Amino acid sequence: MLRNSLFLAAFACAIAAQAQAQALYADVRVGLLGLGTPHAVMVMGDQGPLDIWADGKKVAQLDANDGLSVRATTQGITAKSLVLDLSAKKKIEFRSPLGRGFRVRTTEPKGAERAYPGVCEVRAEKGGLRLVATVPLEEYVAGTVQSEAGKGHALEYYKLQAVSCRTYALANKRRHAAEGFEVCDGTHCQVFLGRNLQDTIRLATTLTRDLVVVDPDIRLIHSTFHSNCGGETMNADELWSGSETYLVSTVDTFCLHAPHATWTRSIPRSKWLAYLRNKGVDTDDSNAVATLTDHEPICREIYLANYGDRVPLDRLRKDFDLRSTFFSMHPEGDQVVFDGRGFGHGVGLCQEGAMEMAKDGYSYYDILHHYFAEVHIVDLKSLDFFRDEDVNGQLLPHP
Repeated sequence: MLRNSLFLAAFACAIAAQAQAQALYADVRVGLLGLGTPHAVMVMGDQGPLDIWADGKKVAQLDANDGLSVRATTQGITAKSLVLDLSAKKKIEFRSPLGRGFRVRTTEPKGAERAYPGVCEVRAEKGGLRLVATVPLEEYVAGTVQSEAGKGHALEYYKLQAVSCRTYALANKRRHAAEGFEVCDGTHCQVFLGRNLQDTIRLATTLTRDLVVVDPDIRLIHSTFHSNCGGETMNADELWSGSETYLVSTVDTFCLHAPHATWTRSIPRSKWLAYLRNKGVDTDDSNAVATLTDHEPICREIYLANYGDRVPLDRLRKDFDLRSTFFSMHPEGDQVVFDGRGFGHGVGLCQEGAMEMAKDGYSYYDILHHYFAEVHIVDLKSLDFFRDEDVNGQLLPHP
C-alpha cells in the first residue's frame, strides 16, 4: 500500500510539473517593433473571422472578409469597418476563434501586409499604436527560423536553428518585460516576420518540438548566432561583459568559402588618421601610424592591432559599419584598405558554417556541439525535475 501511495504521489508530481512547464512555455509575447508605432493600422482575419475585445470585454466579431481600421486618438483608440464602429481607452485585442491568426498592415504610414499566428493586441502608446502578438511557442519558433535562416537549407540545419531559436526565446523572456512583452521581432532579440510558410521548416520544428539547450547546471543557454565567423568564433567575454562556459572560441573551417566569408572596405587615410587621433593615438608617431595602417592579425583580437586599449574593435566596427571585427589592414595610395573575414559578432553559432556542416551530413546534434561547449539538449517538460524557477524568472539548478 505504501509503495502504491508513493508511486501515485510521484506520478501526480510529475503530471503537475509537466502541466506547469507547458503553461510556462505555451506562448511568447512578441513586440512587433518592426511595424513601428503607427497612427493607424488595418487588421484582418487570416482565413477566418476575429473576435474583438475592447479593454478586456468582447464587443464584436470581425467577418473573415472584412477589415478593421484601428486608429490612435487623444482619448485612446477608435476602430471602424464597413459595419463596425468601436472604441477603447487602452487596448483592442483580436482573437481567432478558429486559431488561424491575423493579418495586419500599417496605413499611417503605409506598410506591407504581414500574417501572424496567435492573438493581436493593439494598444495606445505615446500618441501612436503599439502592436503585440501572443504567439504559440512552436509557431513562433517556425516563424523565427524562416525569418533568420531563409529558404533552401538542409533539414538538419533547420532542426538546429529551431532548437537554438526556441532556447534563445525562452532564455530571454524578460528582456522587454518593462514594455509589456517578452521579446521583440528584430535583431535585438530574434527576427520574426510572421507565419512560417515552408514545409521543411515546419517539419524541423515538429521533429524538435520542446527541445532546448542547457548548460551543465541545467540553465537555458544564450544560444547566440551570427552569419559567418570568418574561420574562428570568439569567446563571449572578448566581446561582452560576462563569460559563459559554452560560448568559447573554436576554429571553423566550414564557413571559409561561404557568401559572407570575406569582405573589403577602403577608408580615406586622412579620415582614418583623424579617427585614431580622436581615440587618443599619437598620429605624429610614425611607428604607431605604421602599426595601425598595416597589420595582419594571427587570430581574432579585441583591440586594434593589439595597440593598447584605445581602439576596441567592437566600437570600431559600429563606427565604420564594418561587417566584422576580424580584418587585416594595408595602405594603398591615399586609402587604408580593410580585408575582412566573416559577418557578425562572431560569438556562438556560425550560421553559414552550420549550413555547410548540414550539407556534409552532420546531424544537428553534432553541429550544435561543434559551436557550443559542454551543453545538453533536453525536453522542456523535464526541466522542472532538475531545477526550480525563482521569483525573478531566473532558471536555477536544484541544490
